[in-house]
Amino acid sequence: NKEPEAEEKLLQVTAPPPTIYYKKYTSLAIQNGTAPPPPIPPTEEYTAFGIAHNPDDPKSILAPLREHGVTQLYQDASNDIKELKKLNSSLVVNFLDLLDILIQCPSSPLRTKKLEELELIFCNFHHLVNKFRPHQALETLIQMVKIQKDQKIELIEQINSKMECARAGLHTTINSLPSTLALDIKCEVGIVKSLKCYVDIF
Repeated sequence: NKEPEAEEKLLQVTAPPPTIYYKKYTSLAIQNGTAPPPPIPPTEEYTAFGIAHNPDDPKSILAPLREHGVTQLYQDASNDIKELKKLNSSLVVNFLDLLDILIQCPSSPLRTKKLEELELIFCNFHHLVNKFRPHQALETLIQMVKIQKDQKIELIEQINSKMECARAGLHTTINSLPSTLALDIKCEVGIVKSLKCYVDIF
């Protein structure tokens, strides 16, 4: 009987423990390319915080909690940030109540009731946070584009700086040569520029 229970608990764990997970993604491992690839997205129904999700049905991920049989503690039309703050305050108060129960009477049936209330708050908190995932993804893409833009601008500035140094060095070299030879070089440079302009046109 113990094996099916242990197996059921294992199925509800959708991610490895943090101590195992983050140690594989050190800066050295990422630099050496030894860090494992990202986990494969689930293709079958999985459980998170006791709620079943079906990857083939995107609506099931952010469906109302009532459809999952869970009591919804916040209002749909209200400010999500304010509701998160309220849930966070409720979470802290209920946790302190649980500690008080464990100190005074650990065997009290109120302990189980308080644990159920904490679980319900966590489910609501988790569901409300998931509503920000699309916004988070959009902001992440915006930041990535900004970083790429800054990198390209910096690269262009470096190239222009090197070109200016090359031009200055070329002019200095030409000016230091005898006048006749310098004139010939200037003529050749002018011919090259003319040919380049001709090629660019066609």
